[in-house]
Amino acid sequence: MRILMLGNSFTFANDMPAMLAELLNAEVIHHTRGGARLAEQLNPKTKTGAKTQAALENEFWDYVVLQEMSNGPVTSRNSFLKNAGRLCAWIREEGATPLLFATWAYQKDSQAMAEMDISYDEMVQGLHDAYREAADQNDALIAEVGQKFYELADSQDLYAEDGQHPSETGSCLAAETIAAVIQADQEAKKAATTIEVDPNLNWNDIRLRVLYMYQLLLQHTDAEHQLTTNQIRNIMEKEHGISMHRTTVPGDIEMLKAAGFDVHARRSRQNKYYLENSNFELPELKILIDAVESSKFITEKKSRLLVEKLLKLTSEASAAKLKRNLHTSGRVRSANEKGYYIVDAINEAINAGKQISFYYTDFDGRKKQFLRNEGKPYIVSPYTMIWNGDYYYLVGWNHEQEETRTYRVDRILKTPDILNENAQPVTEDFDVARYTREVFRMYDNEEPQEVTLLCANEVMKGVLDKFGMDITVKKADPEHFRTKVKVCTSPTFYSWVFQWGGKVRIEGPEEAVTEYREMARKALNSTWKDLKTALIVFNKDNKDFSSIRRTIECWIQENTKQFKVRNGNMWECILHREDTNTDVVLSIAVYDISV
Repeated sequence: MRILMLGNSFTFANDMPAMLAELLNAEVIHHTRGGARLAEQLNPKTKTGAKTQAALENEFWDYVVLQEMSNGPVTSRNSFLKNAGRLCAWIREEGATPLLFATWAYQKDSQAMAEMDISYDEMVQGLHDAYREAADQNDALIAEVGQKFYELADSQDLYAEDGQHPSETGSCLAAETIAAVIQADQEAKKAATTIEVDPNLNWNDIRLRVLYMYQLLLQHTDAEHQLTTNQIRNIMEKEHGISMHRTTVPGDIEMLKAAGFDVHARRSRQNKYYLENSNFELPELKILIDAVESSKFITEKKSRLLVEKLLKLTSEASAAKLKRNLHTSGRVRSANEKGYYIVDAINEAINAGKQISFYYTDFDGRKKQFLRNEGKPYIVSPYTMIWNGDYYYLVGWNHEQEETRTYRVDRILKTPDILNENAQPVTEDFDVARYTREVFRMYDNEEPQEVTLLCANEVMKGVLDKFGMDITVKKADPEHFRTKVKVCTSPTFYSWVFQWGGKVRIEGPEEAVTEYREMARKALNSTWKDLKTALIVFNKDNKDFSSIRRTIECWIQENTKQFKVRNGNMWECILHREDTNTDVVLSIAVYDISV
């Protein structure tokens, strides 16, 4: 169980989240700051709000606990109700259950209470009413911690010295109250999915019993984990309240086999049974789970949910084995939580033969997201979606540019609109496999062209990995081979060539050779842009030191773009290098040591 707590010092005092974690055997995370209001949790421009947004959108939570600033529900009731409502809606949208942590009035007769414009009883009632209204409006759970404080304050030391914050005993009471609400909710959810079975089974009940038997075998057994007759009887009694005679078990097993379920029985002194789950073998599930875990396109939260669903396709024992072998690499993942729905909308449009409209994004040098196409939506006839290089790509006809283009799905801002206009049909000669090979790495949008490569024999594996086994290769000399590939000559392709350190050379066409050289030159230039160098001249033998200074000044005036005289014997110059086409800061100092 995972619980997120949003609040302030009333929540984190005395490490109350740790108390709650121990009571529920759960993982409890808190996003808190002294004096924080719920409005701060909704504002992604604040540090706390940004953390909360990331946690809700990218992680899975069972419960999210909300605690407003201590007197906020009384002094700013409308604001509290509005922010509580927004948070509850958001929490439910992300699949969690909201729980309101109803706090307490300040200690009776304390300085803190005296500074309020209302009495102790009015604050107690005001907090109770506001939290209760918020819970009713949003169908949220509520932990009436404030009421517990009111009932026990005279008999227990619940407050810290300031009369506002809880003592350790008070925090413990809060944790216990919250835990009790969560436990009750868990029991209620379990009861809602449990069917009461009449212990006096008749013929109609047999159908229900057999379904329970199938569920039991599916959940608890496989070829390596079998159950005896008595073990089946015990589980049926414990989980469903059904008492079975030992002779009833084989009969129900035979009924399942007659219905086509692959139930096996091993005859021995104690007969053992298991269900052969033919949907997926364990290695197949492992491959699927690894694919989900390694995908950059799937967010951390969605990945966790998918893995949990995949684990339910096998027995508990096998699922436990798979869980022990799950390792996440901490790789960069997409932050677009709407990816699932974007893919679904595109797929629906392809099946319906309709155009789509969407906004496409990029990032500037400050990591700020902006809209491409001058903020206007793209109108595209979607052809297909391709998985390539850890990402989904949409391939379609761009109606404005009148050409086939590719778009990374996780960079589409939100779910595309499916338009009423029919999509432009895919041409008969459009080959997805060929298009994927030619549009190198999918995100290069230039027209592909044939490029001749001269490669060292040792890079053959890398070339085949990149272009496939169907390329034609010819021996160039004992140490090299030559091949022609159809690619988009873009920075992505040139980067691939560059990584081989000269072992892959572009021979043609000439435009590609020129482009590659220019890219390499610019990369070299970028390493010199900030270079500063110095020239120090010492005069020992020449008695005419002023002539040396004049000679240096003449050279500087003739050979530098600009210069400054720092003092009589020092200059700072901007020197342009023709070989690298860049500017270098050159400092020159001359010293006379002939005296």
